[in-house]
Amino acid sequence: MPLPPVAAAGASPPPSAVSSGRSSGFGALVEQRAAVHAADPARAPRPGRALSTLEGVERAQRRLDAVLAAARAGRTFTAQELLGLQAEAYRAVQTVDLATKVVEQGAQSVKQALNAQV
Repeated sequence: MPLPPVAAAGASPPPSAVSSGRSSGFGALVEQRAAVHAADPARAPRPGRALSTLEGVERAQRRLDAVLAAARAGRTFTAQELLGLQAEAYRAVQTVDLATKVVEQGAQSVKQALNAQV
């Protein structure tokens, strides 16, 4: 029997793909999408900009930790190095602050959607 055509990446599988034995709802949809992604990894969501931003924050934190450890060990820094370190710390703080605001806004949107009268 020929295989059905593959939908574009990120597209939802057709409703006929839902097994009739499962309950409908969000949990069933999550299980269905997980099964589709396990069967076809090319259709799995790719890490996006948020993940790369978080990785950048982690790198900055590791760098700042290494610099602090070096300072504790007695290393002295030039004014240029300290200015660069300050800029890195500021950039990391701004990224975390922005991410916090985005997450708060997303949580508020979900809360509003769940409380909406349908």
